[in-house]
Amino acid sequence: MRITRPRPRNFGLVMFLTRLSGTLFLVLSTYNLSGYSLVHWIEIRWSLDWMLLMPLIAFYIILYFLLLRVTLRALRPWGILFAISFLGSLAYALVDADIVPLRDTQDLATITLYMFGGLMGIGICWASAWVMVTGQVSVDNLTY
Repeated sequence: MRITRPRPRNFGLVMFLTRLSGTLFLVLSTYNLSGYSLVHWIEIRWSLDWMLLMPLIAFYIILYFLLLRVTLRALRPWGILFAISFLGSLAYALVDADIVPLRDTQDLATITLYMFGGLMGIGICWASAWVMVTGQVSVDNLTY
């Protein structure tokens, strides 16, 4: 009988990219500068579509609450600070290499939105990455 090392569940490059895509979709569908977002929809069509917008707004609030709570609990304040500094230095390197244009404040707002989505993506993947790197399992709230 061969003993194999168990693979960490739900984590790998594909799962990280899936979670990152989900958080970026959430952030950029809430607000973006193209004019097609939940905020713009609320501003323009609230009086006509409020029956559809109310449950959608509640859904977005619940998603943000859950994702921000997971990010804060996984990374803690120092980890959030390190993740923001990493994402900021990455954004600076991309702007400095002229890969990402930075001509006005709209470009800076877009970069900031991507950084916020990236921060939440890192936050929701951190526990799985920590188990994969160190082998330690993080367990919270064992008491009922």
